[in-house]
Amino acid sequence: MNHYVIIAGLIAISILGYLSIINLIYFLAPTKKIEKFQKKCQISTNCTRVADTNTRGYGLKSIKLKGNAFDIQKKIAGMIEKKTRMTIVNEKEGLIHSVEITPFFRFYDDITIKIFESKGLTNVWLQSQSRLGIHDLYVNEKRIQNLHKKIMELE
Repeated sequence: MNHYVIIAGLIAISILGYLSIINLIYFLAPTKKIEKFQKKCQISTNCTRVADTNTRGYGLKSIKLKGNAFDIQKKIAGMIEKKTRMTIVNEKEGLIHSVEITPFFRFYDDITIKIFESKGLTNVWLQSQSRLGIHDLYVNEKRIQNLHKKIMELE
């Protein structure tokens, strides 16, 4: 048997397997609109939260900015829309729910942002959580660290 035929067959099987895994992930974790900011992370090893109580979010505090909540929310939404793998699923006053898809296996991660005014400042709470699995290899931690830094620069 020709070696090229065997190699081509293995490549075809690998591609088919990869596409099957991606489709399985898509069907196991459908996108549902999040209507309100969650009270806590469900699983602390696949979620990072910087809010009234933190889950991971090492060294971060909830964001407090000068300016009104409406303008800050518009700026945050604009920042998210510029990201290539992140899309806004639901946006309403004081809440942004977006989804980011990881590059290779295309896991879906939900990012929720709560924006509200308190004591003359606009507060921004962040949460990023994987839909599948019990550990995220700190992908959500890195995402929240990055978002936190960019939002802090809005002031």
